[in-house]
Amino acid sequence: MDTVHIQTPGGSAEEIVDLAQVPSFPAVYTAALSPGRPRRRGRPVLPDTVLRVRGVHLDAARARDFDHLMGGPATDLVHPGVLHVVAFPVALSLMARRSFPFRLLGVVHLRNQLLQHRPVRVGETVDVQCRVRALAAHRKGWTFEAVATLHGQDGEIIATDVSTYLAPEDVEHTGTGGKTGEKKSSGSRRREFTPPEPTGRWRLPADTGRRYAAVSGDANPIHLSALSAKAFGFPRAIAHGMYTASRALTESRPDLATPLRWDVSFDAPVTLPGTVLVAYEDTPAAALLRGGGHRAGLRRRNRPAAERVRPRIAP
Repeated sequence: MDTVHIQTPGGSAEEIVDLAQVPSFPAVYTAALSPGRPRRRGRPVLPDTVLRVRGVHLDAARARDFDHLMGGPATDLVHPGVLHVVAFPVALSLMARRSFPFRLLGVVHLRNQLLQHRPVRVGETVDVQCRVRALAAHRKGWTFEAVATLHGQDGEIIATDVSTYLAPEDVEHTGTGGKTGEKKSSGSRRREFTPPEPTGRWRLPADTGRRYAAVSGDANPIHLSALSAKAFGFPRAIAHGMYTASRALTESRPDLATPLRWDVSFDAPVTLPGTVLVAYEDTPAAALLRGGGHRAGLRRRNRPAAERVRPRIAP
């Protein structure tokens, strides 16, 4: 492990820590559960650490298995969901470090945005950097962003993956929400949900989480079985949000040969086994940047399960 200190253009200092390889999920969760994490008081402070892994191979077998799991044919272009999967354990490893102010097990994935700046081909080698930023007060605690950038071998940024998380007050080391005098975000209120007209139906079996974990490596217990999920307070296992998002993206038939932007919001968990209604619609170009895009919504009865937006960005 190598450490480099750099000064950013804004004047703040960043510590770049080079890892020998992408961390394994068992190692990340073991670190997250390790005792002796320090208690902190006052407003949380996000670390200035950047974790970096060089030379990550975009494996053809994983790309193929991911495409097939999402119901699409294997191609020589990498599904954007694979780019998230590659960066995700690096981001989690950063959030499992002792310098991170929140307990990793308990944070909630609210939204995800991935900007893919050019087509990414199977077999490419990329460098992954992950950092955290944008701490903000929320009516239920604090939100922050985990930002992963994937760089090509000539240094250009291939993709930027931004995951927005909520750290509820009960997963902080000490209760700080509401004690700092900071105004809570009014934008955190749940928006009114209007059920879309369904155009399809997904029947998700009980092993959906295990099948996604086998391809992605994300073996979070809340997704694997009812028994393991109950240990963390869930009545049943819940589907990985990025599984439903990736499947919706595949079914919207994106043009992966062009740059794209992929926005996802997770409004409610999808329990397993279960059935969700799916709705797809074209979105006017004027509303979603240049090039237009597609919107896909999922719902269970009259409750939102998730909303996915995929505007296409013209080169």
